[in-house]
Amino acid sequence: MSYTLVTGASSGIGEALLHEFASHGHNVIAVSNDQAELERTVERHRPMHPGVHIVPMTADLRSETAPSELHAAIKARNMTVDILVNDAGEGQLGPFAQVPIERDIELIRLNVEAMTRLTKLFLVDMLARGQGKIMNVGSVAGFQPGPTLAVYHATKAYVVSLSEALAEELKDTPITVTCLCPGPTDTDFFETADMEDTRVYRNKDKTMMDPADVAKAGYDALMRGDRVVIPGAMNKIMTFTRRVMPGALQAKMQKRYYETSAEAEVNA
Repeated sequence: MSYTLVTGASSGIGEALLHEFASHGHNVIAVSNDQAELERTVERHRPMHPGVHIVPMTADLRSETAPSELHAAIKARNMTVDILVNDAGEGQLGPFAQVPIERDIELIRLNVEAMTRLTKLFLVDMLARGQGKIMNVGSVAGFQPGPTLAVYHATKAYVVSLSEALAEELKDTPITVTCLCPGPTDTDFFETADMEDTRVYRNKDKTMMDPADVAKAGYDALMRGDRVVIPGAMNKIMTFTRRVMPGALQAKMQKRYYETSAEAEVNA
């Protein structure tokens, strides 16, 4: 039986993607490191999608061995992954010199290493079968530097770059690669990244998209075979505008975006 594998599926954009794929009749393997939250999410969605198999699988993708163990467990259950969705990711607010290096490495392992390992493992299978689709969830953060969120921006630049490169490598095969690059989205990302006091979060009613809208844009782009999709007209405009700005100006504007209320008073 064929499945769509969604990492980070217990909340936020990942849960919205689970719902979007299931709504279109895709069986889903839902992956998260939080077993209790994942099971609650799956039980919430099963009644919404009768006839669709939603299989929870717990994995802490910050572990070096987790991607290969997940891949092996899926093969052992004779499940075929036709669509891979690499959504799991985190950020951390703070000056680079002050954030503990262990936290930086956690972000790199999850946002970069796990995504790379899973992509390689399942891409090899897809090429052998002659079909498959991959969606990597990047961010508009991947198109500009992000002072005080430096490692997160750097990891998302990697996701965008790798996805575009693979899309080109695979253009003459039946496999497609799509990079979904949302802007600020109303999820728990900001709480886990200690960003609740930032300008972007304080103005979230004006600045943030609904995860369901992001998921729909990503699904539609994946089905079309688009290489990069940026949901939301304002996100598209801002990303294009900033890409043609000098790097120093980009960084300055982005730093203000992540400014806390205390910093705003000082800079007023």
